[in-house]
Amino acid sequence: MELFFSTEGSIKRKQFWIGFVILIIIGLLVSIISAAISEWISALFSLILLFPAAVLTLKRLRDRGRENPIAWLIAYLAPGTLSNLSQAAGIGFEKQEFAGVTVSSPTLLGTILVTISFVVFIVAVIDLGFLKGKE
Repeated sequence: MELFFSTEGSIKRKQFWIGFVILIIIGLLVSIISAAISEWISALFSLILLFPAAVLTLKRLRDRGRENPIAWLIAYLAPGTLSNLSQAAGIGFEKQEFAGVTVSSPTLLGTILVTISFVVFIVAVIDLGFLKGKE
């Protein structure tokens, strides 16, 4: 639990991957369950998972030797959070009926937000998950 809730110290790549996979699995399960109920519930759970993700990211940024890790943390987590919240609010996304199920489809703005989020996510995973920490 210290991996997700204590901001002290740093972590190596192996610990990062363990925490990352756990958060992805929890996030997917919560997303599937809550999306059937409400996009706002899904967004709320995303915000709840944001804290352990931020702690994990912060610890790894320290191991990578990043100066001003809070700025890096914001740069890595803000685009995805903004994209999730805009989808929940219907900004940049429109609801469409598809095979009897209502889905959110991105407009141009939503596509831009999702694309930026995805690119930043890939950069963060490479930086935090594959590159060595400082000696």
